[in-house]
Amino acid sequence: MSQTMKLCSQVIGAISLVLILGSLNVKVVECKVGRGLKNTEYYAINCRKHSAVLTDFGGVGDGKTSNTKAFQSAIRKLGQYASDGGAQLIVPPGKWLTGPFNLTSHFTLFLHKDAVILASQVESEWPQLPVLPSYGRGRDAPGGRFSSLIFGTHLTDVVITGHNGTIDGQGSYWWDKFHKNQLNLTRPYMIEIMYSDQIQISNLTLVNSPSCNITIKGLTILAPVDSPNTDGIDPDSCTNTRIEDCYIVSGDDCVAVKSGWDEYGIKFGKPTQHLVIRRLTCISPDSAMIALGSEMSGGIQDVRVEDITAINTQSAVRIKTAVGRGGYVKDIFVKGMTLSTMKYVFWMTGSYGSHPDPAFDPKALPNITGINYRDVVATNVTYSAKLEGISNDPFTGICISNVSIQVSEQKKKLQWNCTDVAGVTSNVTPNTCQLLPEKGKFDCPFPNDKLSIENVQLKTCSIKKVIGVISLVLMLGSLNVKVAQCRVASKLVNIEYPAINCRKHSAVLTDFGGVGDGKTSNTKAFQSAISKLSRVASDGGAQLIVPPGKWLTGSFNLTSHFTLFLHKDAVILASQDESEWPQLPVLPSYGRGRDAPGGRFSSLIFGTHLTDVVITGQNGTIDGQGSYWWDKFHKNQLNLTRPYMIEIMYSDQIQISNLTLVNSPSCNITIKGLTILAPVDSPNTDGIDPDSCTNTRIEDCYIVSGDDCVAVKSGWDEYGIKFGKPTQHLVIRRLTCISPDSAMIALGSEMSGGIQDVRVEDITAINTQSAVRIKTAVGRGGYVKDIFVKGMTLSTMKYVFWMTGSYGSHPDPAFDPKALPNITGINYRDVVATNVTYSAKLEGISNDPFTGICISNVSIQVSEQKKKLQWNCTDVAGVTSNVTPNTCQLLPEKGKFDCPFPNDKLSIENVQLKTCSLQNVF
Repeated sequence: MSQTMKLCSQVIGAISLVLILGSLNVKVVECKVGRGLKNTEYYAINCRKHSAVLTDFGGVGDGKTSNTKAFQSAIRKLGQYASDGGAQLIVPPGKWLTGPFNLTSHFTLFLHKDAVILASQVESEWPQLPVLPSYGRGRDAPGGRFSSLIFGTHLTDVVITGHNGTIDGQGSYWWDKFHKNQLNLTRPYMIEIMYSDQIQISNLTLVNSPSCNITIKGLTILAPVDSPNTDGIDPDSCTNTRIEDCYIVSGDDCVAVKSGWDEYGIKFGKPTQHLVIRRLTCISPDSAMIALGSEMSGGIQDVRVEDITAINTQSAVRIKTAVGRGGYVKDIFVKGMTLSTMKYVFWMTGSYGSHPDPAFDPKALPNITGINYRDVVATNVTYSAKLEGISNDPFTGICISNVSIQVSEQKKKLQWNCTDVAGVTSNVTPNTCQLLPEKGKFDCPFPNDKLSIENVQLKTCSIKKVIGVISLVLMLGSLNVKVAQCRVASKLVNIEYPAINCRKHSAVLTDFGGVGDGKTSNTKAFQSAISKLSRVASDGGAQLIVPPGKWLTGSFNLTSHFTLFLHKDAVILASQDESEWPQLPVLPSYGRGRDAPGGRFSSLIFGTHLTDVVITGQNGTIDGQGSYWWDKFHKNQLNLTRPYMIEIMYSDQIQISNLTLVNSPSCNITIKGLTILAPVDSPNTDGIDPDSCTNTRIEDCYIVSGDDCVAVKSGWDEYGIKFGKPTQHLVIRRLTCISPDSAMIALGSEMSGGIQDVRVEDITAINTQSAVRIKTAVGRGGYVKDIFVKGMTLSTMKYVFWMTGSYGSHPDPAFDPKALPNITGINYRDVVATNVTYSAKLEGISNDPFTGICISNVSIQVSEQKKKLQWNCTDVAGVTSNVTPNTCQLLPEKGKFDCPFPNDKLSIENVQLKTCSLQNVF
């Protein structure tokens, strides 16, 4: 099967599995990477008999030495084993600078979690290729194109995977040349596999691609939102493809489905068809979440899209075409979109884009038909729809059903702008245009059959004497607790998920009168279910299953020895009826509410003095429907402080994992594998707030927030000092954050009970105001000390380092002005930042300086809008090593060293797995 790819993969249960492209009935295998007694597992379409490490071929991971020859030599040598069980090349910890290299068949490229492949910025290392036959010219220039960083053609059985290791295209070099019109050839892609099958790309982080990226499964793809033509994933003339569980921030479309350009695509005649896209999260302020076209001249057919989320994105699933394209876009099925802060929900354009040359055929009209959208919830929308077909070539067979759109304050009067289109609608708000009349109550179609690409099975493989250990679960507030891998069974299907404990008893919400229609209140159903199930807490505990549906509810309280499990198609919707939200007193460590002096509303999911609680699922959704509360906040109509999404107090053995949290009224709380989304202009919507917590892990989370992505706290002024509960022994790993006006991680400003022993590793921020920020003030008291940060990848930042000694307000005039905070022992190392305005703004307190600051191995590339004073330092003291640009006099260079990072493990990291089962559900 021939195909050109730029693609993603799949997750089942708690462990992310795999994604395969272009291959039918292929088994997926679970591979182990071992060192001594420790094994690291990963999933692949095939395991390999032979293994090698890049250093065996002269590789040097210092970020400066070119490894192009090492990669080429390794792959050439390992290619000799293709017929003898294949081979895998391990990229160990380090920064591996390289130009392009070509892959071989029956081959795996595996990146350790601390491995970074850096694309060379020396053009002589980039071979030149002819234009693609389906395009006729390059996109950036009429001539050919540079080879992609990782390239392959006419291959079979190739795996590119890892433990969320990073491939950094260092695209700023290429973007700058693009903006200055200095390109004679088209920029390279990050990964490009052509005319191949059995391809898997999974569990990596791709950043700063020169142009398009390619991926299949469990990928994080990040490019600045103003970078040019950096599509996240481009399935181009592909058949049988799955893109699943990907998180993409892009300067162009997050997924762009294509099949050739005008007469060249028509002649090439290779459609993209049988494409599945699931559980995609997208941020793209100026482009689409999924674009079909505009280069679609070979045809696009049978695209199935489910459970996708976009925030601060121009449009959702957009069709782009033009006269001269020919081809077709047909049999498109979209089910389940959650959208927030969008310009358009539905957008089709019949006059899009340019042509490769004047030879295009103006009689070649595209056929756009059979376009189906259903089950859509959108908030903060400017236009509901802009549907523009082609005169004498209308877009037909459009079906739109079960759609709720809440328009923004900047809404346009004409919500549905329709020309040259035809179709039907059902249950759509606001009302549609005359060309799409309401035709009673129905659901637009969505296929029930499975494509061949979905037939996968698992087995276990092993690699001997290599690197690694996989971190599986994250827990909060518990020491030496085993983690259990639980199984949800439905007659013929088992779903596994990890949990700190399994349960003996099970029930489904519908057993207690729950109705999942999105309209009926289920507050009493949740309360009744949890009350009933609490009776078996001492007899093995119980789990409450939330099945597929939309479950409207007010606040409810959890119980001990209890699991709340959300099916992947379950959505818990927070009620907007204030009578369903009990009132609580102010927190004793804060003295007043944050929004108003009085008390506060109970959180949506609440618990206090609990032990052994799990809130998890298959990436099911909890939607706080926060717009109701944000509007009251902006209008100063709140008499009580807004509710959190999830709040667990004075408890231990708490796990929150594998969910999507959207539109929280105020702060969220989470522990592992969460996607948290709130509009970037929503007020005080911190993603995660560990507040007076001990022994906590936060791992593998994607957060888009209107405030800090993680805000570490411990009480406010005299109330926090008196309460005296610090946040300590906190681990944060593999966090990805988008927060244009706030921090990726904030320590404070409410830190009066103290913050100590915070360990942060392998974090990524894009289009975020600052990285790990310290916020405090005179009157806070308390301390922030023993902070260790290692491995930050940052792009489009106002500040890399930011500390503020004069932050924020006080709960009341009774604060003690002599209560000075102690800020000391702050360590940052191994930081790469691009497109930065200020390197640092470090402002301590007069007569109370911030001391013991250590910063090492930092590379900062400033933006064109950079400030002249890059390091602004007052009332701070410390040392630096190998930092670019040069630091301030208060942080002198002291030779070559690494700032400290602890080698010991905290008790919270001691986890083990067992398997549990839940019978006869769904």
